[in-house]
Amino acid sequence: MRGLRDRLDPAGRIAARVRGLVATPDPCVVLLGPRRHRLERELRRRLPASTTIALSGGPQRQHLALAEAGPVDLVVDTSADRRLRHFRTCFFHLRPGGSYLVVDGAGELGPEAGPLGRVLNQAGRAPPGPLRAFKVPPRTSDRRALRDHVRARAEGPDLVLTHDLPDVVVELREEEGSELLARLPGGHRVRQVLAGDAPPLPEVREGPVPRRKYAGLGLSRVPLSLRDCRDVVVAPYQVVLAGRIALPDTFRHNQSRRLRNKALASVGPRHSVPVVPLPAEIPRLEGTYLHLDDEARGHFGHLLTETVSRVWAWPEALAVDPDACVLVCGTHKRPALLGYELEVYAACGIPADRVVLVDGPTRVERLVSGTPMFCNPHYVHPAIAGTWDAVGDRLAACAEPRAWPRRIFVTRREAKRRCHNAEEVEAQFLPHGFEVVHPEDHPLGDQVRMFRDAEVVAGFGGSGLFQLAFVPTPLRVIEVVSDAYHARNELLIAAVRRHRIDTVVCRADEPTMQSPFRYDDAREGPFLRETLAGL
Repeated sequence: MRGLRDRLDPAGRIAARVRGLVATPDPCVVLLGPRRHRLERELRRRLPASTTIALSGGPQRQHLALAEAGPVDLVVDTSADRRLRHFRTCFFHLRPGGSYLVVDGAGELGPEAGPLGRVLNQAGRAPPGPLRAFKVPPRTSDRRALRDHVRARAEGPDLVLTHDLPDVVVELREEEGSELLARLPGGHRVRQVLAGDAPPLPEVREGPVPRRKYAGLGLSRVPLSLRDCRDVVVAPYQVVLAGRIALPDTFRHNQSRRLRNKALASVGPRHSVPVVPLPAEIPRLEGTYLHLDDEARGHFGHLLTETVSRVWAWPEALAVDPDACVLVCGTHKRPALLGYELEVYAACGIPADRVVLVDGPTRVERLVSGTPMFCNPHYVHPAIAGTWDAVGDRLAACAEPRAWPRRIFVTRREAKRRCHNAEEVEAQFLPHGFEVVHPEDHPLGDQVRMFRDAEVVAGFGGSGLFQLAFVPTPLRVIEVVSDAYHARNELLIAAVRRHRIDTVVCRADEPTMQSPFRYDDAREGPFLRETLAGL
């Protein structure tokens, strides 16, 4: 009689299928689709010890619910038109060996495959090779994960999917982490939230042809959260894991639609795996630490923009624990702390004996972190001016007394984004009273004083101009960049400091961020000469 009733009752048939897919009497089952509430009642009758979660809402709400509840044993999707969206949101919330049941979805494996089936078929054409994050676009990485770790089979009219990835990480954006943190096990909490604010865009003029990417993009208002986490794992390249969840501190670009970190290989829109698997035994560090590690730790530009933007949390960490220290990670490229790192930390009020460097994944008893005040290209919080003032004042106080030129042109030695005919560009500025400088040839304090004493600062776009953050009075700024250079660091700095920027846009050799370029006097010269004449 039950078999006949199951054939006549769709919920009964699905519940019978579910019972055959779970290996324990108390599975965690997630239900999606139009019949989820009726199916939930049927499952409670047949599997009274199970936990059932009937999901509703959009992908973000579903992702958060599963991040809190997961990993789960089984996902059941009864929808007909949202299969791909549900799959992308929910599939890797399964534990390894769990099952993803698409009711009446066996046709996804056939010639009349829908969107989900087409994605599974494309995975079979993914290029060979292991999952990697360095230089691998996320969608390529996703297809490799599906090809190598996902299995699909038809069971009658239904489609059943499984995966065997044991260390899937769930990614959280900034606002999601603050919302979910207190609900996670382990005693985590958000100690305070400061209101989000945004300065107005600065005065910017680009020519002869303005760059299109981010054109018209305003600045977001992002609240600043002070997070207090217990027993979390910190790994090189800024990774912070609370169990299987990658906290927002992991991601430099925390407002991006697709979160990325070079130490994590994407397996789905909101899921990844460590490129280097975590060791079975992770050393433990007792005490309280402020997380200041960076995905590009030790890089001068990232230090001035990203790391300094998080030191607002240092006094808060000391209030939590007067013995608190700062925690950063060594990498194969920068295994030790650099002299200028320690100099900047000291200017932030962090003495060298409070900076702890670990050389691999480490379990931390208590980790304090703050939302970055500066996040290229999306936002900058105006309160960062207080940090920039204090750091700039301490650095400038170390400068040797001397007269600095009133107009400087900051040139570059690096191969990245090099201008093939840099001397020709520099020659355009010399008749207008500019002195060509390499800031790295001077101590940090002298660099700050050089920028503060200038009336006009010009140069090639990039970290050489980031000392503009430590100049509290508005300046005229002229930068020379390629049309492939889309970073908005200088714009974010100018938004707080009210600098006025004129940008000379040259054509890049290649459509990549780090592409070299050539200044074309016939094309860019009129715009540049007009700008110089207006000084």
